[in-house]
Amino acid sequence: MRTIVFIAMSVVVALAGAWVYRGFIRPIDPLPQQVLALAEHFNRRGMEVRPYAVRHNFRHSEVLAVAALKISGFPLPIEVILCPTERSAIERLESVKRSPNLMHPARNGRLVMVLGMWGDDTTDMAKKVTEAFASFDAGSG
Repeated sequence: MRTIVFIAMSVVVALAGAWVYRGFIRPIDPLPQQVLALAEHFNRRGMEVRPYAVRHNFRHSEVLAVAALKISGFPLPIEVILCPTERSAIERLESVKRSPNLMHPARNGRLVMVLGMWGDDTTDMAKKVTEAFASFDAGSG
């Protein structure tokens, strides 16, 4: 009986430790080249954006990096997720589509874009952003 309790407690401590490490201790992933190329693409299309890295709690087998693009003069950022494979990007897009607060999800290669908390009053900007994202050549970055 003691052995089972010890094993159960060890598993709980290991899972909690992994969660704390990924969520609070692990360094923020640097901006990937694809995200920097995407930011340049947005800038060329007339939307001045500033990319920045975002801390995430995903395993690197699920997500390589998360970044945001801050649009100059607009209060809401664009979230960009870089997945390790196109298959994982498709799976990430499907999971994002199930979330009610994540609007206008789109995928371009291994990149998944989400406009979190963007509402009906941001339709015009969301249309510009989704068109720019769709026109980006994800294979070049």
